[in-house]
Amino acid sequence: MEESILLEILKEMQKKYQCMAEIERITREVGEFLSRNDQTSVQMLLGMRQEEMDKADMFTKNINCLISVLPPEEAAKVDNWVKGQENWNPNEQISEKIMEKGKNIQHILKRTIEIDRHISTRIAGTHSFYN
Repeated sequence: MEESILLEILKEMQKKYQCMAEIERITREVGEFLSRNDQTSVQMLLGMRQEEMDKADMFTKNINCLISVLPPEEAAKVDNWVKGQENWNPNEQISEKIMEKGKNIQHILKRTIEIDRHISTRIAGTHSFYN
């Protein structure tokens, strides 16, 4: 497998992970400011969170673009690793790092969704996006 492409994928995944960590942090802060009924801060934080989400989307597109230059069978493997799935066992250190970073991204995404679900349900009740 083309190691230089895998290395670029890993770099983009690291950038995406940093965005996801920032999204999680901001989401927690949104919950705190909502508890204090500080609407101005909430609006500011939601704007900041959207910026981070846009950056994370850009990194996802970059990753998908890099994957698309790989042969189809290799692309399928790498796509699964990026998603943190172990359908194909990685056989190189870089592959293992990609899969581990994919798992970390999925884990932080789940935590952020849980926080957001709690906030949304608290605010909107039965009209929440999650219901």
